[in-house]
Amino acid sequence: MKTVFGIDGCKYGWLVAVKSENTNVDLWLINSLDQLPSMTKKPIVAGIDIPLELHNNGFRLAEYEARGLLKFRSSTIFTPPCIQALSAKNYLEACAINYKVCKKKISKQAWFLFKKIKEARKIYCAVNLDLELYEVHPELSFMAMNNMEIITEKKKTKEGSIKRISLIMQYYPSFNFSKTRDKFKKKDVNDDDILDAIAVLWSTQKILDKVASYVPKNPETLKSKIYY
Repeated sequence: MKTVFGIDGCKYGWLVAVKSENTNVDLWLINSLDQLPSMTKKPIVAGIDIPLELHNNGFRLAEYEARGLLKFRSSTIFTPPCIQALSAKNYLEACAINYKVCKKKISKQAWFLFKKIKEARKIYCAVNLDLELYEVHPELSFMAMNNMEIITEKKKTKEGSIKRISLIMQYYPSFNFSKTRDKFKKKDVNDDDILDAIAVLWSTQKILDKVASYVPKNPETLKSKIYY
């Protein structure tokens, strides 16, 4: 028996969703992914909304095909850096390294995620942990929950939040957003962090059950996939 986690980055650190025995969803706040092994005595299968398998040339087919699926919502997919850029000490150096390798600077959004990318890759590359880590994109997950129809409403809007909560409750009927929201300070966790962590959990369970979809159709390497 394995423990399934859905993980999304937040201002505090990481928000971890786990399905409880009564089909409800519990959420835990941690400041480091190093805490994951101590959260359960069982082997862990975890999905996480952060790039894991980075390439020397920067380009990944996964982002290209994910944007094709999400169409007008493709802006939710950001371009990760080449692996060499992770050694940069500041944004300008990261841009210079990335441009040298793949003729493109990195976005500020990508730079602000460097710390989390490196933290996730530390766990991802570890060989002594009983923990499988997979890359999952929540907007793709919500699309899959919605019978592969793109959700037009942005997740930070009231309409978008209501739509995503409704989809979550189809699979986790005991989920109560208000009660869950009250557990965390807004300076630590945004509303959409809660929804994204649960969407990642949903897709991670599909990974464990071997029914998850992924992009690209023909990945560069066995692990170069974004699941949903």
